[in-house]
Amino acid sequence: MMLSDPDGVAHLYVHLPFCASRCGYCAFVVEVGQEHQRDAYLDALLMELERERVVLGPLDTVYLGGGTPSLMGADRLAKLLAAIGPLLAPGAEVSMEANPETVDEALLDAIVNGGVTRLSLGVQSSRPHLLGVLDRRATPDDAARAVALARAAGIGALSVDLILAVPGQSPDDLAADLEWVSDAAPDHVSWYELEFKEGSAIARGNLAPPDEDMATDLYLAAVDGLEAAGYRWYELANFARPGAECRHSLAYWAASDYLGIGVGAVSTIAPRRWRNAPGIDRYTVALAAGDAPVRTHEELDADTRRRERWMLGTRVDADLDVAWAGPPDRPAALVMLEAEGLIETAPGTVRLTRRGRLLQNAVVQKLMDFA
Repeated sequence: MMLSDPDGVAHLYVHLPFCASRCGYCAFVVEVGQEHQRDAYLDALLMELERERVVLGPLDTVYLGGGTPSLMGADRLAKLLAAIGPLLAPGAEVSMEANPETVDEALLDAIVNGGVTRLSLGVQSSRPHLLGVLDRRATPDDAARAVALARAAGIGALSVDLILAVPGQSPDDLAADLEWVSDAAPDHVSWYELEFKEGSAIARGNLAPPDEDMATDLYLAAVDGLEAAGYRWYELANFARPGAECRHSLAYWAASDYLGIGVGAVSTIAPRRWRNAPGIDRYTVALAAGDAPVRTHEELDADTRRRERWMLGTRVDADLDVAWAGPPDRPAALVMLEAEGLIETAPGTVRLTRRGRLLQNAVVQKLMDFA
């Protein structure tokens, strides 16, 4: 396989799909009530990692996502991290997601000793009535306890996930979440707008999201509040204290090659992208037999990669290098967008303005011809 990076792929995603329950907004590849499969799944993961390690160079970032990775338990996570450890470059970032109610001292000791440098807690909200809408199990007290335990355990960088534009959310609710962030003082905040994804319980229900104007007001309040608290709005939904940006996510937005292992995991190693099929049984049986997981494959032509670089690269608060990204499909639109105050151009670069960042998807659609 030809690698776009001659030194090998530097970014690894590991999907750990187990969940105690499915949240109302979730349409991800997760497995509920399948904890008895965790040992077989871990064995399969390690076999897939061994099969694919030929494409890997020293790993700059690793991300254990889910699902609820912390449900794997301390011993299994220690075994997984021990297998990944020899592949890490010096100073690698190793991130793991966890739900607050699953965090305890034994788990934190195992992952810190195993090399995890960054923990992302799925807090979602500090308001009990909104947690109920989202079908979240963790309480605000659980979240505060998990933050304190993580700090005491020596987690190097702590991130929290929050959701805005939840049905019933008010400006006062968002202000309460900002106050919670101020008290918890994480290094990084991801604050996503709720998506009514097809297949999720919330999309099938009778709840309606806030109207577009309210959602925009909530988003702006989150941005303004976090910036006032010292966080940089470095990506559309992500905020960090200086030096605490998620390097793994930055690699995605830079259109870097990455390997994904586990059910539903996606890999992009130019010029190919593939996705492992869902289903733990199918996954574990294939790897136990010495076969690759069932996958779908896509060949990425130059135009697809160019358009993806524009879509990804304009998400971050940085100049887009046009020589790297390639020309837009509609270069004349650059003049119009700059006149409208949505972008700023300089020789060889394009940057979205603050207003343009609020309309990033529309800006890119004006520039690119997405089929």
